[in-house]
Amino acid sequence: MPAAKAIMVIFSLLLAGCGTVPQNPTAPELLRRSAAVSRAQNQPDEAKRLLQQAIVEQSEKTDDDCSSKADLLRELASLHSSAGEIKEAENYYRQALQILQRTPRPSAAAIINLQTQLAGLGYRQARYQEAADLYHLVLTAEEQLLGIDHPDVLATLSILGGLELKLRHYPIAEQLFQRQLVGVQKLFGMEKREVVAVLENLADVAENSGRTKEAAEWRAKAKQIRHKLCDEC
Repeated sequence: MPAAKAIMVIFSLLLAGCGTVPQNPTAPELLRRSAAVSRAQNQPDEAKRLLQQAIVEQSEKTDDDCSSKADLLRELASLHSSAGEIKEAENYYRQALQILQRTPRPSAAAIINLQTQLAGLGYRQARYQEAADLYHLVLTAEEQLLGIDHPDVLATLSILGGLELKLRHYPIAEQLFQRQLVGVQKLFGMEKREVVAVLENLADVAENSGRTKEAAEWRAKAKQIRHKLCDEC
């Protein structure tokens, strides 16, 4: 679909749905909307082309401009990632991250998102140390932004603990899982399924560290909770 026709489709959809169209949308924004139409119509190559054009036309004069350009780069990276084009996706995620990091007041949430995406791509390519390094940055930023007991922080602790276990960094993995255990028990209670998963991870760490007795104790605790949960069902 030509870009001009796609833009008209966008306006029609907006008018049919919300009833209003934002005043004076910029050229990059129009291209972005056209890309969304192409993506919805299963035309990823056209969507990529439109986003690339939008990125070229998007200025970087203000913080808002930089944020918009980073968001366009993130969308383009996501398209490449969905297509399995990892190298291209990484390139655009890194460009977006660089733009945000050089602004005076970068969005912590946006940076966390980009670092998480890059960590995930690193993991998919078995670059586990690189992924772990990025997840450590994500963890620090999430704790500052959300607090140490936030569900997102607990999820990152789990992912990072698993990575450090895979890297055979057993003391670090254990520390991360112990922190997760405290948070999960506080958030969900002492005897919940979420607790069982962390206990099993701690057992894996102990077992890989040669502490078989301790591993058995962790697994026994997990088994006890599972049995209780089954009895309550």
